Amino acid sequence: MGQVIRCPLTGLPCGKPITIQEKSFFLAEAEKPEEDRKRRRKAVSEAMQDGYEIRSALDEKGINAFTCKICEMIQTCAYGMADITQSNPNVLLELGMMIALGKPTIILSRRGQEEELKLPSDLSAIEIIPFTEYIDIIDQLRKVVQKLPPAVSPSSPIQDLERIRPQLAEELKKMSADTVKEFKQSINEAKLDKVLFREEKKKIPAELSKRLQSLEEKLKGMTRLGFTTDAKTAFLRGLYYYDQGKYNDALAAYNWSLEIRPNDPDILNNRGNTYIKLKRYDEALTDYNHSLELRPDDPDTLCNRGTAYLPLGRYDEALADLNRSLELEPDDPGALYNLACLFSLWGKPNDALAYLKKAVGKDEKYRKLSKTDEDFNNIRDDPRFKKLIEPD
Repeated sequence: MGQVIRCPLTGLPCGKPITIQEKSFFLAEAEKPEEDRKRRRKAVSEAMQDGYEIRSALDEKGINAFTCKICEMIQTCAYGMADITQSNPNVLLELGMMIALGKPTIILSRRGQEEELKLPSDLSAIEIIPFTEYIDIIDQLRKVVQKLPPAVSPSSPIQDLERIRPQLAEELKKMSADTVKEFKQSINEAKLDKVLFREEKKKIPAELSKRLQSLEEKLKGMTRLGFTTDAKTAFLRGLYYYDQGKYNDALAAYNWSLEIRPNDPDILNNRGNTYIKLKRYDEALTDYNHSLELRPDDPDTLCNRGTAYLPLGRYDEALADLNRSLELEPDDPGALYNLACLFSLWGKPNDALAYLKKAVGKDEKYRKLSKTDEDFNNIRDDPRFKKLIEPD
């Protein structure tokens, strides 16, 4: 059977079809110092005279962390190369990925540094090239490249099955399509269409909840067989996981969906809310900012971004977003509640109580939510707050 690639972040099988590009290297390298990077690239280019493509995360715009995009780049390259001279954490992470994926890998190290690597002796696909100056690697690299093994693209189980049992493979494809269709219909029936940061868990009927759980397990099984997920299905799986409180799974689903549709404001908004649940506020703000660039006056995203500013203490920015959200949707209890949270944290109890009263008046759920919300710790002993959350 074919090799099943697993996501290094979630441990789940990756649904992406991976095709190895022959004569391609993924180069793990540090961005600075710039002079070293120029010398390294010049030496590698001179050594690779036989049409090899060199790919690096530094050549991709907008990548500043280990993402699905980098993982895909590593997997689709036939070979790996890593310059560890700076002991850069990103380089070491990318090197670990190449080794874990079984990529024939060349390690560039300062002379004497190779003794510090302490790599297992049975890693036969690893070549270490020690050097003093980058010009020293040219001849050594040429010799190593000449004896590289041929590139082999991993096949998925369903691809293997198509060769061995084509009729069974077709039946599985139909089953997969039917499962996706039923899952989409069930998500629609459950009304899981939008994610708001302070939204309560949806009250899904027991029978429907059981059906969704069964369908999600089937989708996982289809992924293990090598079936890919379209952006819409990945987005809906993210909604389902978020509602279930499985935020890391939701994040993985949204990441995959954004790989296919990187400029979708709804996916960006939902991933931003997922980051908030994981207390990754800066990443949440990045997603909200991008979403609002694409759809500037969306009240929900403005409300969510305003909420993300609260734990960072950026109260002026939070106030601007929440006020703008209310201008666009004046009766939104969520924005009113978030303003109450803001003013409580800001030490303005009168404003906090006024907005909380308005929020509770429009939706009783905020009375219950405020009883345990730590944002109200500053006014929890205020008799007016006690009366509001525990009315006679």
